[in-house]
Amino acid sequence: MEVNTSPRNCLVAGSTGLIGNLLTKELVNSNDQVTALSRYELSSTDELLTFRKIDFENEESFKDLFLDISDAFICLGTTIKKAGSQDDFRKVDVDYCFSLAKAASQAGVPNISIVTSIGADSSSNNFYLKCKGEIEDKVSALDFKSLSIFRPGLLIGAREERRVGESIAQFLQPWLIDPFLQGAAKKYKSVKAIDLAVSLKDYSGKQQGKKVYYFEDLIST
Repeated sequence: MEVNTSPRNCLVAGSTGLIGNLLTKELVNSNDQVTALSRYELSSTDELLTFRKIDFENEESFKDLFLDISDAFICLGTTIKKAGSQDDFRKVDVDYCFSLAKAASQAGVPNISIVTSIGADSSSNNFYLKCKGEIEDKVSALDFKSLSIFRPGLLIGAREERRVGESIAQFLQPWLIDPFLQGAAKKYKSVKAIDLAVSLKDYSGKQQGKKVYYFEDLIST
């Protein structure tokens, strides 16, 4: 696969999370210009990186976010525990993500990438997977030259916030479960966060139309 080496003008939503943070660094290291969205005031001394505070409740503030943006990356997400309720979880993982994607589409951004989850399905009885499927369906209905959907399994990487259950799973799955996931089940293997970040960077805009990426598609670093 030919990797894009020309500088791009990128926007990363969820830039302080595990994947968004790694992706932002990878983009900057590739000499791409990056606007990193955050709910907090942040700053950078790197001329390629600009942090922008955003109020996700105010869609009017999205109007000029995507001016001259070539590649948008939505890595926004939370947990039900952190959000406090299913309704607030849906607000972040579905509503906020869709508001950003809609604004990007309306601004004429050609390439968009979004991280969801293996098993994402809007008809699922599992609330988490149902939400992930809903945002996929919503973004898929928008107009983009290239839509890349990433469906990773368990993410392996150090988060700033402590997630006890996830930490235990990160320790156990690569050794006790992943070796047995072969064939059609291979897509359920755990994914190194850095591999996902590099794949997001390199696959953006590579294929016209909609493309869904799984474990076996990701770039191994």
